[in-house]
Amino acid sequence: MKIGIDARFLTHPQAGGFKTYSTHLVETLTRLDSANEYVLYLDRDAGRGPAWLARRNCTTRVISGDTPLVGMPWREQVQLARAAARDRLDIFHAPCLTAPLRLSCPLVVTIHDMIWHTPPAGPARALGLKRALMARYYQTVPKLAAQRAAAVITVSHAAKRRIVAELGLPPEQVAVTYEAAAPAFGRVTGEPALARIRQRFGLERGYILAIGSADPRKNIATLITAYGQLPQTLQARHPLVIVWTHSLLSTAMAHRVERLGLAEHVRFVQGVSDEELCGLYSLAALFVFPSREEGFGLPLLEAMTCGTPVIAADNSSIPEIAGDAALFVDAEDAAAMAAAMAALLTGAAQQSDLIARGYRRAVQFSWRRCAAETLGVYQTVYLAKRPPLPSRALSTGV
Repeated sequence: MKIGIDARFLTHPQAGGFKTYSTHLVETLTRLDSANEYVLYLDRDAGRGPAWLARRNCTTRVISGDTPLVGMPWREQVQLARAAARDRLDIFHAPCLTAPLRLSCPLVVTIHDMIWHTPPAGPARALGLKRALMARYYQTVPKLAAQRAAAVITVSHAAKRRIVAELGLPPEQVAVTYEAAAPAFGRVTGEPALARIRQRFGLERGYILAIGSADPRKNIATLITAYGQLPQTLQARHPLVIVWTHSLLSTAMAHRVERLGLAEHVRFVQGVSDEELCGLYSLAALFVFPSREEGFGLPLLEAMTCGTPVIAADNSSIPEIAGDAALFVDAEDAAAMAAAMAALLTGAAQQSDLIARGYRRAVQFSWRRCAAETLGVYQTVYLAKRPPLPSRALSTGV
């Protein structure tokens, strides 16, 4: 098969779910599958991308999305469609929600969640013209892409149930392929490495860790409120450390911290690499994941892989991914969140139990499995359109 993938997130500088998924899926596919050819459509020079893009089964094409105002939609709907026809693809995979709607080959699209299906709060004019247009694009194109796709991939059964219900797709058209923590994640035990983390961020072991982003659904506001309800003795021993992957909401949350009189005990950090995040997980007393909705919830597995006990919200895909390896709370119940943190901070036996459960849970997920199951989707779509090929031609080495 000749498989095209919209790989624009591979070379994007900003970390995030789409970049993580694209990077690990495509790297693992091209490492394990030598039988098929992959055409990767970037939107900027590949020199900024990972070295494995030079693998023999990879061809890269740079299709920029720098057309003023409509750059990304023009790239996706016109330029990618033309490139797919020119390259005579057997399958085109759009791994990050939107996709070309008019293709000369079957489409596979990954829809990670249905969060996009809820319009952003506030009037469109408050977003600015470009952001308002992109918001409309992201509310319209995923539905059309899913309805025109030969197959839809998603990352949890919770997400699949919403996709089937809200987009009217037959369940057999939607495949679930779980993500996993990156291979780089694992508990850091070496004292020199931990000392570098303590020095870099000015932290000592035993803080409460969380991750914030530009999205209010990460629910950092409720976590800060819950932290404020902890006894002062626990606050003094266990600061709250929030890693911001995007600074958009950090200022508002800093004001909230000030209003609650918590400035002495709450720390914000930014610009954290995966290596540093491993160290931050490893030094934490616990990790809190209070999100209101997730398609998957990758930080859960990152924390577990690093041996950090987890408190998590009990909604959407989170219980499905965390299994029996987290202490669950209502995302909107600050008092319950505070009680869970207090219980875990003072309960050594429960901490040890959750750490052991977390290790067992995290190893059930792997990018190798995700890649193999994704390739299985490609093969199903391809064979539905073509006569069967000899089994040797579909060998993947997985």
